[in-house]
Amino acid sequence: MCHRFLSGVVAAARRETERILSNREYRAVVWWLPLSIILFFAIFFSKEVVGALPVAVVDEDNSHLSRRLVSMLYATHEIADIHELADMFVARELLLGGEVVGIVEIPDDFAKNILSGVSAEVVYYDSGTNVSTSSLSAKGVQTAVTTFGVGVALQRAEIAGAMPDEAMAQAMPIAFSTYALFNPWLNYAYYVAPCFWVMILIISSMLSTIYAVGTELRGATTVEWLRSADGSLLGALLGKLAPITTLLWLLAAVVGVLIFGVYEAPMQGRWWVLIVGVMVLLLAYQAVALFFVAITASFRLSLSLGGGYSVLAFTFSGVTFPTMAMFSAVRPLTKLFPYTYFMELYIDQAVRGSAWWLSLWEVASMLLFVLLPLLALGRLRKLLLKRKFWGRL
Repeated sequence: MCHRFLSGVVAAARRETERILSNREYRAVVWWLPLSIILFFAIFFSKEVVGALPVAVVDEDNSHLSRRLVSMLYATHEIADIHELADMFVARELLLGGEVVGIVEIPDDFAKNILSGVSAEVVYYDSGTNVSTSSLSAKGVQTAVTTFGVGVALQRAEIAGAMPDEAMAQAMPIAFSTYALFNPWLNYAYYVAPCFWVMILIISSMLSTIYAVGTELRGATTVEWLRSADGSLLGALLGKLAPITTLLWLLAAVVGVLIFGVYEAPMQGRWWVLIVGVMVLLLAYQAVALFFVAITASFRLSLSLGGGYSVLAFTFSGVTFPTMAMFSAVRPLTKLFPYTYFMELYIDQAVRGSAWWLSLWEVASMLLFVLLPLLALGRLRKLLLKRKFWGRL
């Protein structure tokens, strides 16, 4: 009995492999399209750390002190791309046109106030249209202005006769140090890029599985598919998913090489936990895809649901907006996506280096999604055997 079942699985897998090799559209869905997008993002994130943001500087003072501040702005990594302009009107036009992310205005009494011992003011106008660029550019301006201010205070103290250590203590009575524990390089390729790559994998897993089963219904070939597995629905499903899953795992291996090989992202935890997590993640989305096909009985509708469900995971995972900051009523929705659990597993293992057993909860949670098709096996068998469900879009 077991041998007969395995023979049916192998026969169904062989049939599915032939379908992939003979169908250009199928090959594009399951391999070429996701691979192309993965490689595109590899180029997109090749500049691993964001810097040289365009900022306009309007120096109305044009003194030696204001020029020194401008040179310090040039030395700041975040805003090294500076447009020096004569007046605020031109700077405002550049800001409205999106050519710069902010404007630094140095007033005409800048040097006079400093030399007179009066507090001088530098104004930074931030567009605020993009949270990332706004925070980075503001950080760069603040760093340059703070460093300049400390330098002025240090020079004054030394002129007054203070020793270097005393002058530094007067200029900076409180020292503040910041340490990024898990990504001190602030490297986008270590955090944001994997989020996008994994998103491509789950979308591919979802759509390729829906395509594989949906085209059987659309083409009215479901009986032939079941017959290849000797009439066993479970054997037919396992055989159909085996070639697709193999290709998905190969795509995941490509992503792993890019993250940990090309970009040399640190791997602080256990490799085997991460590998198991990836495998279970892809199986989970294949299971959800089968569930969508079963409950909709529509190729087109299941594709729409699958695509929407996959993309929503990025929003609810906490990658773009922190989960802890969401409304309490919305927070439970984050647990409805396997992607959420995997990203927690990835951060724990690759970035934080947490103990392996702490990630077992995420693996177990994703495994629950793998069991989802069991709720709709009867419905799926009905779709495959009833003529009224065949040939539908």
